[in-house]
Amino acid sequence: MNTKLSLVAILLAGAMVTGCSDDDSDTIYVCENGSEVSNPDECPVTEPGDPTDPTDPADPPAVNGPFVHAGRTIVDGAFYSATSPNNEYDPLRDWENTMPAGYKEMRNASYPWGTTVYDSAENGEELWMGTISNGWCVWPYQNIGMPIELTTFESETTGCSVPGTTGTPSQIFIYNFRTGEKEVINESMLTSGGPQFTEAFKPINNTYGFRAAGTVGDLVFVAGHWKTTSDQGRLRLFVFNAKERSFIGYRDIVGDTTRRFRTLEHPDGTTGFYTLVGAETGMTQAGDGPTQLLRWVGTQDDPFAGGNIEGTDPLTSTGWSKVSTQLDNEETANGVQYGMVGDWRQFTHSDGTERLIMSASAHPFVYKEGVRNDKYKESVILISDPIPTAGYTVENQLTFREVFGMDQYDPDTKGRWGAKWGTSAINDGYMYFGTYHQGTDAAYKHFAKADPELFTELTGLDPHDYSVIDANKEINHKEFMINEWRATSIFRIDLNNIDEVSEGDTSKVELLYGYETMQVNDGNGWKATPNLLGKKPTHGEAGMGNPGNVYSWTSIAKDGKLFWGFFDAFSGLHDLLFNAYAGEYMLFDGIVFQNREWKNQMANNPAMWMYDYTKNEMEANGLADEFIPGGDLLMIEADGKARKLTTNGFGNQCSNGVRNVVDIDDKLYFGTSTWCNVGPTSGLEFYQYEPSLDK
Repeated sequence: MNTKLSLVAILLAGAMVTGCSDDDSDTIYVCENGSEVSNPDECPVTEPGDPTDPTDPADPPAVNGPFVHAGRTIVDGAFYSATSPNNEYDPLRDWENTMPAGYKEMRNASYPWGTTVYDSAENGEELWMGTISNGWCVWPYQNIGMPIELTTFESETTGCSVPGTTGTPSQIFIYNFRTGEKEVINESMLTSGGPQFTEAFKPINNTYGFRAAGTVGDLVFVAGHWKTTSDQGRLRLFVFNAKERSFIGYRDIVGDTTRRFRTLEHPDGTTGFYTLVGAETGMTQAGDGPTQLLRWVGTQDDPFAGGNIEGTDPLTSTGWSKVSTQLDNEETANGVQYGMVGDWRQFTHSDGTERLIMSASAHPFVYKEGVRNDKYKESVILISDPIPTAGYTVENQLTFREVFGMDQYDPDTKGRWGAKWGTSAINDGYMYFGTYHQGTDAAYKHFAKADPELFTELTGLDPHDYSVIDANKEINHKEFMINEWRATSIFRIDLNNIDEVSEGDTSKVELLYGYETMQVNDGNGWKATPNLLGKKPTHGEAGMGNPGNVYSWTSIAKDGKLFWGFFDAFSGLHDLLFNAYAGEYMLFDGIVFQNREWKNQMANNPAMWMYDYTKNEMEANGLADEFIPGGDLLMIEADGKARKLTTNGFGNQCSNGVRNVVDIDDKLYFGTSTWCNVGPTSGLEFYQYEPSLDK
């Protein structure tokens, strides 16, 4: 029986695991030359040749598309093997001159997760960025259903294990694209508050990355996730004075996630600094956090002064006030609760008022054990009423209407609530928005919560831990996996028609790329069911014909041009399934198990099913040449048709998506995610769009 446990359960169970492997055999390490030894120190050492610069490849890949390579994250470690106790991590060390012989350069920063721009009088506009380390390493297990024994793997470009991922801190960086300077925020570079930052930076019950960042005046806010021992979500808000390069302090608040800090312009000419916290389980939180719009009410001199949101342990003022109840309304008998808001932005409505568009995800509690609770809402696009004269306050709170929901598009009532809304944008009088499907963490696992019995019938799996109950249903499981998979769909609505759409007239919704029909099983077999809009996509299939494009992840409108970036879930599988070694696995530091079935597991698991399916689909769509590693970035033209700018990660196949974009010095810099953490092409990157090359 192949029992699948959550990573959190595995880590919490660590005290009960002994050092014995399943077959009581000695630990065997495989050296780079293929020889087997009992200790990695026994491997032969290859003396380095001519000195090289490990921070950048000697011959960087040619950039694909109208872009200029603007920067790569720093080398922050030395890699020996995925299970070696001798791997080193130190983001402050000069690895260029101190890389040990026989080791490879490692770049752990994999996503530019939270980004903001600070305009420094001394240095000009600079990027402040929070990252997450080794994001791809656990994605195949968590989101494509690979066996837990395959969570430890290594190749020429990857080195992954559970403890290597959870034990590697994420970092906060400052980039200056004009000078090329990159700084890691640490105690020694801060002019004050250094020891306090070091203390605040220590991981607390698995701090998973820095997901949001924002600037107000000289202050930079960075938000990091963490959890209590009972999995309640918490957000740690770090505050820096960017001008002084100092750390002011932090506050912990209740919340599962926040994706954005934004400065809103008020009708009276003032501005306000806001963030939206929301309920979700994407980082293994319990999902019972609030969904609320918060406004910062502190000052530049005292950023934590005032507000009605109390910090946790100890209870202290935070400088933030809740200025919404409608998102998370427990105060009225018929109040409803929305899930986290993935993207939100201000725009000018056709009536001249200033509004917000908000992409709300389904609340994690829409279904529990097969029972639906209508108090919790599915994924829906929201539009605010006009922003109050002086902005949102405790007295003048956010109010809004629903515009368009996932339940008006996807006919799969049991699985669709696992889909989220991704990025959104306003361009040339239209509102654009796309869907976001986190692999098996989307429809697949949400179907199991909506109808556990039918899930088991269709897959042969236990709906609570996904262990195999009936091995004879593997072919059914494969069919379920493919039919519940969704690539991203892209929509737009004319701003002049927003009010009509919000009143239920979905004929005004344009489906640019998506599904004409979707496979649905309500207990009576799989049926191709038309989408609930009753429309054919205007320009093409979901994901631009690539089932791997599961996230509409990043968008920006500038100078009349709309850029749209995806996440390609299968970029890293080309390497993992066919090039990686996974003959041993490590779930806890120092405890290595042998896996003599790894080749068979690689050849037959849900990730391979989806790989083969995607390959066949793209060949059928005439896109066989694009079934290669590397994420996609598009430009959506005035008629809604997309023009591909790059389909291979800007020329670096390690770049599997476009995670963020910043406008610095009137230039656009696109930040990539990566599936590679070892070697010269590893780590997150930035590419500058160059209009003169776009011909």
